[in-house]
Amino acid sequence: MPADPTRVVADLLELRSLTSAEVDGGIPQTVGGEPSSAPPLGSARLAWTEPWVQAREWFASTFDGVPVETHVDPAGNLWTTLVGARPERIVLGSHLDSVPNGGWLDGCLGVLAGAEVLRGLHRDGVELPVSISVVDWADEEGARFGRSLFGSGAVSGTLDVEAVRGLVDNAGELLGDVVARHGVELDTILTAGDVLPSIVASAELHIEQGPMLEAAGLRLAALHGILGVERRMVRVKGQACHAGATPIPMRRDPTVAASRMALAVRDLGLEHDAFTTVGVWRVHPSVPTAVNGRTEFSVDMRHLSRDTLDALVAGLDELVARIAREENVEATVDVLWSIDPIEFHPDLVQFAADVVEERSGVRHVMPSGPMHDSAEMSRAGVPTVMMFTPSLGGLSHTHIEDTATADLELAVTAFDDLVRRMIGWAADRLAAEAAT
Repeated sequence: MPADPTRVVADLLELRSLTSAEVDGGIPQTVGGEPSSAPPLGSARLAWTEPWVQAREWFASTFDGVPVETHVDPAGNLWTTLVGARPERIVLGSHLDSVPNGGWLDGCLGVLAGAEVLRGLHRDGVELPVSISVVDWADEEGARFGRSLFGSGAVSGTLDVEAVRGLVDNAGELLGDVVARHGVELDTILTAGDVLPSIVASAELHIEQGPMLEAAGLRLAALHGILGVERRMVRVKGQACHAGATPIPMRRDPTVAASRMALAVRDLGLEHDAFTTVGVWRVHPSVPTAVNGRTEFSVDMRHLSRDTLDALVAGLDELVARIAREENVEATVDVLWSIDPIEFHPDLVQFAADVVEERSGVRHVMPSGPMHDSAEMSRAGVPTVMMFTPSLGGLSHTHIEDTATADLELAVTAFDDLVRRMIGWAADRLAAEAAT
């Protein structure tokens, strides 16, 4: 039988119960669009932590009785493969890791939907011309160390090993030390890319994480691409001094300078019709009786145009330098991450748009503002596509993230349709390549 969407929703709820923690002071939440009487729960699957490991162990158990091959690659990505007539594979999946106190759908919907598509193909006894792999990409969120798409970036080859080697989390732990405890060695991590020649196509189902589909009354969308991202860390250095002894005009206060910069970052986004966000915010020494000596903050900038991204980068450099001069502080802008805008494969976008129209009655194609592991697949030259289901209230990365159960089930059914079309397409593509 085809993929069972009710199984996916049940799995999502089980994962939520296993790897979520009660949110102190959390507001009441809905689950599947219905009010929940349970305490507010936020996902606790931060990458490289025990709940994340627990989620993966549980996920592996969902394939009991299915003849799959499972392994973890040198970047920490978890692969589950149903072997077909050829070793070349279609890759399905997303990520099980979450932001702190995140929602119950972000990322894991794509992994669990991919798993059920795979199980459905096995139940149907489909003679697969190619293999099907479901992958849980390691550390998609980058919530702990600031480098998103960690595992998929290692596979695509875009991960700069030396740049991430010195990254630290809020507890001061080095990224290299943390991932090593999970069997990942930075010196060999890029060998995870050895799988690339075997990947013939990639597909991912995800919640929208924004308000556009709900606002338009739409239940499903195909994606034609993803906005590009430029992410920076701005470090401002002034002079720490006593809060009661140094008059304000005589201070070199990096927090005041950084605050002005943060407001200017918002204006920069409005000027270019772009998404600009100040996320991380750290101060030192962070005591009530002292003017801080150092302040640092992250800036995330997104747009579908490479030229606009370049203008945003130039604008950020200019405003940081100008405000630093005016406030008599020092400031640097360090690159955290950069990725060009992504355009998905036109054949697969066409398939996805057809399925969206057939299943929802409306043909809708849009880009994604949030970044996804599919971007790295596309960057590596893999034909890639994505589908979206709405987010209630346009909310994500919060414990009140939700999607109506009916929409989740519709999305799983449509995703199954898409994958089954991709199987024939992939087989034809490989045959054509062999003929030439």
